[in-house]
Amino acid sequence: MVVDFSQWAVLSHKDETGLGRIAADLRRVLKLGRHLVTPSERISGNPVLTADEMVFHRELSDAELRAAFDGLRGIILVERFWWHNRLLAVAREMGIFTVCAVNWEWFTADDPQWKLVDVLVCPTYYGLNLVQQYGYKNNAVYIPYGLDLSRYQSRAVTGPARLFVHNAGIVESDDRKGTGDTIRAFKKTRRDDIRLLVRVQNEAKLPKPDSRIEIQIGALADPADLYKIGDCAIQPSRMEGVGFMVLEALASGFPVVTTDYPPMNEYVRNPEMLVKTGWLKRKAFPTQWVKHAHLVLPDIADLARKIEWCATHDLSKASQENRAWSEARYSKKLQLMLWSGLVEALESGQLESYVMKCNASDNKILYRDENHT
Repeated sequence: MVVDFSQWAVLSHKDETGLGRIAADLRRVLKLGRHLVTPSERISGNPVLTADEMVFHRELSDAELRAAFDGLRGIILVERFWWHNRLLAVAREMGIFTVCAVNWEWFTADDPQWKLVDVLVCPTYYGLNLVQQYGYKNNAVYIPYGLDLSRYQSRAVTGPARLFVHNAGIVESDDRKGTGDTIRAFKKTRRDDIRLLVRVQNEAKLPKPDSRIEIQIGALADPADLYKIGDCAIQPSRMEGVGFMVLEALASGFPVVTTDYPPMNEYVRNPEMLVKTGWLKRKAFPTQWVKHAHLVLPDIADLARKIEWCATHDLSKASQENRAWSEARYSKKLQLMLWSGLVEALESGQLESYVMKCNASDNKILYRDENHT
């Protein structure tokens, strides 16, 4: 049975960051009734326009929280609960379920308030295993989420790659998307018949490009437009929670070169497109608050070899398989079924058995395409 999510809300940014895109996709796929909009932090937020959207800020009183939550059956928190220090307590007092869509690199495991969250939903097995290591075994569940396939038109890439694309989003000081690594590796390739398009949302200090490399600055209105041109995506991320830039490319039928490290290698299974990493883990921006957060650096020479492999081999099979894998894992029907099952388990007191079923590594509901298990 498909649950009616009109009495559920998502609580997160409304912008073009990863958190904002997770919120938007969850709302579209599940048809959530409300969006409680938190202030954007790194870029300007999109305007709050409709009656089913409400600005949610830290200064709300308990009475204002209760008014914001009135009529809700549940709230999906994207990544964090610390949008408001009374959020979880007031929701529990009102009998409202709280589900947190966890990103492992921001999981502040030592905070006792996590015990007030009813369910921790993890989009990757890497994130699930880490959360379980901190003792959350009975209420941490693996559900692939956060991708609205209907937004991404499938392309059929054929032949060797000639135009490579790297989409960075916001380039930060730790270069977690591997933008500098991509440029350095591409400069090591010796072919004159290939090009690289690098898209970034902000001015950033990057390696000087050669004549084959173009850097575009600015955000596109629709993320799907990032994948309308190009033959292969280069996304050697140093750290990912969900990894939109990898998942969106796969959903669009792009062959993707990425880092051989989780969660990226949970998505890309072609060994020819997985880049070796260094032995050492490096500190990341979140490490100052989250002790397990870390970066891994792609091997630049191996990344250059992977680029050249894609420039000399027919990529049509990878293109077809990537879209098929995305359709099997992120179909709207499957996401509705998994989230509906989660809500039914919460309401019936059967959460632990549902968690065990979803987390089973041989779960054929989740792994219908056995070529990618």
